[in-house]
Amino acid sequence: MRIAIDTSPLYTGHESRGIGAYTKNLVEEFKSGKWDFDFIFFDGKNYSVDADLVHYPYFDLFFRTLPLRRDKVRIVTIHDVIPLVFPRHYPAGIKGRINFFFQKIALKNVDAVICDSKTSKVDIANKLSFPKSNIHVIYLAASPSFRKIGDQKFLNEVSEKYRLPKNFALYVGDVNWHKNIVHMLKAVKIAGCDLVMAGKALVDDNIPQTRELNSLIGKLGLSKHIIKTGFIEEDNLAGIYNLAKLTVLPSYYEGFGLPVLESMACGTPVVASNISSIPEISKDNIIFCDPANSQDIAKKIKEVFGLSPRKLDGLSQKLIKESKKYSWHRVAAETANVYRSVLNN
Repeated sequence: MRIAIDTSPLYTGHESRGIGAYTKNLVEEFKSGKWDFDFIFFDGKNYSVDADLVHYPYFDLFFRTLPLRRDKVRIVTIHDVIPLVFPRHYPAGIKGRINFFFQKIALKNVDAVICDSKTSKVDIANKLSFPKSNIHVIYLAASPSFRKIGDQKFLNEVSEKYRLPKNFALYVGDVNWHKNIVHMLKAVKIAGCDLVMAGKALVDDNIPQTRELNSLIGKLGLSKHIIKTGFIEEDNLAGIYNLAKLTVLPSYYEGFGLPVLESMACGTPVVASNISSIPEISKDNIIFCDPANSQDIAKKIKEVFGLSPRKLDGLSQKLIKESKKYSWHRVAAETANVYRSVLNN
């Protein structure tokens, strides 16, 4: 059987986001040669690939990412439908609504959908009217780069390169509304800690939300306590996770929440929302907070900063152990099972 996978997210603005990480890691696993399929990797422009099944690893609601014409068995990965869950915060515009109309038509010619969480499955079924029985949940994994690092020289180099403070909380992500940056920054102000923010969009002043972020940092008097690094390559980002006292992700919604798992793999405590998909990752070892309550987020941050070395080490070991339940080999194996199931039916 010949499986074609669209790798276009690796060559667009999604390369540095979770969609790019998903595509890259999945492709690398399938390139390992341990599968009973022949794989073809294409850039999305060639819709007439010679394959039995085509997998599109990304679905944009308001852009035309899925061909209308169906000439192969088709599978698409939909990571989330956040703009449909919170339409007031993500207006589509006229062009977006037109594109959404065609994307929904294209989706009718899809045999199966893969998504990252049970939360996403429910919303995809409800918001896109796609049959639940044809939606397959496959949890993601952290890249192998994210691990406990014992090389102190390397960690010192990372700390110096990014001018990191001695004790800090870490945020990895972008500036979209659902990331709940306003309450997070207010919590940082209350907790009285430093925050390192890693992500490409965080330093792009062409983005209105980034300009709003900069204004809020100034209004809260946090300019000396916030370090924005921009995009960071995986090896260095793993170093920053290792150096952080905790990772904070108080999102209103996540399709999965990959930074949570990356932090766990590095043994770094996580303060994250008690809603959406994040509790699916770990029920027992994440420190949950109410995303709508800055005081509660701050309280949980201070709790982690106040942990004794013994308790911190114990939590770190639990996080690393639990993170090992998730691997890209498992993601690829479960994805291959979906291919087989769809082709056999």
